[in-house]
Amino acid sequence: MTPFRRVLAAIAAAVVLSSRPAAAQLPRDPVLRGVPRGEISATPIPLTLGDAVQRGLEQNLSAILEEQQLRGSDSLRLEALSELLPHVSGNVRQSEQKISTAAFGFTFPGIPTVIGPFGVFDSRIGVSTPLFDARAIGGLRAGKALVRAGQADLREVRETIVLAVGTLYLQVEADAARVESTRAQIATAEALVSLATDQKAAGIVAGIDVVRQQVELQAARARLIVAENQYEKRKLSLARAIGLPAGQAFTIASATKFLAAPPMTIDQAVAEANASRQDIKAAQARVDAARFTKNAEAAGQLPSLHLDADIGAVGTSISTTDKVYTIGASLHVPVFEGGRTRARVQRADSELKQREAELADLSAGVRYDVSAALLDVKAADTGVEVAQSGRTLANQELDQAQDRFRAGVASTLELVEAQESVARATELYIASVYAHAVAKGTLTRAIGQVEQRFVALVGGQ
Repeated sequence: MTPFRRVLAAIAAAVVLSSRPAAAQLPRDPVLRGVPRGEISATPIPLTLGDAVQRGLEQNLSAILEEQQLRGSDSLRLEALSELLPHVSGNVRQSEQKISTAAFGFTFPGIPTVIGPFGVFDSRIGVSTPLFDARAIGGLRAGKALVRAGQADLREVRETIVLAVGTLYLQVEADAARVESTRAQIATAEALVSLATDQKAAGIVAGIDVVRQQVELQAARARLIVAENQYEKRKLSLARAIGLPAGQAFTIASATKFLAAPPMTIDQAVAEANASRQDIKAAQARVDAARFTKNAEAAGQLPSLHLDADIGAVGTSISTTDKVYTIGASLHVPVFEGGRTRARVQRADSELKQREAELADLSAGVRYDVSAALLDVKAADTGVEVAQSGRTLANQELDQAQDRFRAGVASTLELVEAQESVARATELYIASVYAHAVAKGTLTRAIGQVEQRFVALVGGQ
């Protein structure tokens, strides 16, 4: 196999290997890991949503792996380009020779058949360059298209990193809100235990009411243990994803609040997605690469023209040399290759049809992705409003239950039920605000603008 055939085979293999959708090119795990960088600070560092996203883009493992994958694609392009550029080489040779004229069929009476030994010095600079090679040209075009696909893949991975890191940050925010809410519930439960104890001492309520309220206090403390553990573990996941040094403490410096997403019609969103989605651009580049590969294989049936030349000095020693040169052009005309070119064209055509099918599927799926994302945002908007209303009503229920208990017209059963209602309503509100932020982030993913708009849109701008 000639060097160029190896290059073209590598390019064709790269078309196959890089044909899977960008979202599936890397397993989920590398997106959640980062390469640590920097020294550990003795004091916790404040970390905003924007800081976390920026660190993720710089130090996330999946971005580093994809950058190296892009270098591999570019190496194929460079190797294909080398087949179209002149190749220059030099050679210097000094030898001692003894030859036999009889070996070449020359014998003369009275003349020895062995000549030598004698020295030969040969120094040359040679150049070889293609004048016309359609197959090599097609291979270079395929290599350039693969580089474009790799660049789009890298941007797609960056979008995935922003969404993954941003979602982790939002989860940490939600867990922090749960810890704060549970602590408030413990404070309320402790105050109510004191109230129930005073009421029992005054003979207003029975001992069961004190016990019931103490059980509720312990339940709240148990929830706090779970909430704090989840919060700390989530912070560890975030720290690893953005490449913080192991053991570096940090605090959450952003507080995502509910703000309805800006209005956007389905047609506007689809238009933005078609212009911005990197997975579509990568798929289109792979179609181009597969088409160029097919054309290059088909061009294997065409003649190719190469120029070879050298110039140098030849003599018995360095001091006694004569200048010599050779120049020639070679025309290679394929006549019969046993169907090898046809087989390669058929294989390349099969790959082209697969890449075209993938592009068509991605293009058709844009509207579905955008529609689903807009529906999620709309539902999340309404969900936050309902959760906010429910939390307000639950707090009112607790206030009224406390008033009734102080007045001696209700038992702690009502208090416990009201406290549980507040806990459920608060959890629902936290979850709905988090879901709303994630829905807005998913919308930026659907329209292909995560890196440009995620922090601003999710951060409430």
